[in-house]
Amino acid sequence: MNGAAYIMVVLGILLAKGIGFLRDMVFAWVFGATAYTDIYFQIFGLVNLIFTGIGVALSTLIIKNLNKSENSGEEKQRRYVSYFITRTTLIVAAVTCVLYAFARPVTRLLLPGLDKGLYGTAVKLMYIMLPSFLFVIIAYIISGVLQNKRVFFITSIMSLPFNVIIIASLFVKNIDIITVGIVTTIGWFLHIAIQLPSFYKKGYRLFGAVTDEFRSKGGNSEALYIFISNMMFQVCFLIDKAFVSAENGAVTTINYASNLFITISSVFVVAMSNVVFPAISKNYEEGNIDYLRGLLQYIISIMFAIFLPFILTVICFGESIIRLVYEHGEFTPQHTRITALLFAIYTLGALGYVCQELFNKILYLDSRYACTVTGTLAVIGLKPLVNMFAVRHGGAVAVSAATTVLLTLYAVNVALTMKKVTGSYADRSLLSTLLRITLGGAAAAAVFALFKIFAPRLTGGRITFVIPLLCCGAAYLAALYLTGTIKYLLKKGAAERAEN
Repeated sequence: MNGAAYIMVVLGILLAKGIGFLRDMVFAWVFGATAYTDIYFQIFGLVNLIFTGIGVALSTLIIKNLNKSENSGEEKQRRYVSYFITRTTLIVAAVTCVLYAFARPVTRLLLPGLDKGLYGTAVKLMYIMLPSFLFVIIAYIISGVLQNKRVFFITSIMSLPFNVIIIASLFVKNIDIITVGIVTTIGWFLHIAIQLPSFYKKGYRLFGAVTDEFRSKGGNSEALYIFISNMMFQVCFLIDKAFVSAENGAVTTINYASNLFITISSVFVVAMSNVVFPAISKNYEEGNIDYLRGLLQYIISIMFAIFLPFILTVICFGESIIRLVYEHGEFTPQHTRITALLFAIYTLGALGYVCQELFNKILYLDSRYACTVTGTLAVIGLKPLVNMFAVRHGGAVAVSAATTVLLTLYAVNVALTMKKVTGSYADRSLLSTLLRITLGGAAAAAVFALFKIFAPRLTGGRITFVIPLLCCGAAYLAALYLTGTIKYLLKKGAAERAEN
């Protein structure tokens, strides 16, 4: 990692995610929150969350395996990549056929409370979107290969054509949800298409012979462990939506809230993961544990400096943000209020998201899958049991709060286990940095409190909330500057260490 690479990836993801925001805004304007949008988002979630999780797992695994000593050499790495993609394609194609055979029961499982008259539409949409399974997984494998070759920008914007084509379809007069499903599937294929020129330029090919040369390297069990460990957030969101599917529009509000949280969070977390993981993998294989520990401390500081103001912003200005982004057309003020509350609740689980997407990877390098797999399965197993109680007493709000609590407990478990890989990283220097960042958050909160007392209309306005938001941001940055924290976070040496 270096500072320029991280900033480039952040900008690329911001561009792609910005278009993604626009996609959701246009979708809300065209369709609002109805039973049909519930169908689309729940089936879309199966692809976007579950299948993407498999893709991320395989992307992580291929980076890890490419940095092993037995796969050294350009030609051998190219053969391994072709083998990996070919073998994955054959397996995914077989699984997709099985999913087609069981599409109806899977649809009922995803939408148990759906009106019976709408199941035909739901199953049809499932048939249309299942090919996305293969497209998503291959796209993420290619992304991992390119990241390992320090090709960061094109991988950071691979969702750009996907979002553009969906937005374009939404402007077609009287478009229906089935047509949007077809366009969505085409959009998933475009994730592959945009990366292929860079992939081929680096000398790689999509397909090759499936031989015994690499059969023992990166086996199915390891891929399965990483996949399970990457599924915690995704499955929790799906379970939450399934439990509120009997309430018209509730699935859609949970989808908007969780998607907004993931979209913003992933800009920084995924960018950091993409840039640092190839270097972390390489240095771990070479035994540079001091490097890992130092970089881990730096990453924790960066993530805390980003997510503390993010959480405060959502708590203080969440409703205004939702109103600005989504409250158009059929999306009503009532939808805004509940979506903003759900957004704030899910955001409080940010630590769990950072652990799943970033810190889990440090544990993968040391094959500590017992922690990540057991923790993930415990959360997923408890979620339906907790939701059975929560949905009766608080609906969507209660089930989302249960998710945040469970994910935070998971994060604590990961934080403790990382010490076994890197040694003790929570030293006085790190704690001092986190304290200084917390003081910056306190300064921002104090500015917000002053606005609430002396200019409350500004804090709740559709556009005017930007004024107190900017003032809070200025107070936060000023506090970090005065305590010397910005100098540490931006220091050149810390960024350059990851290039070793």
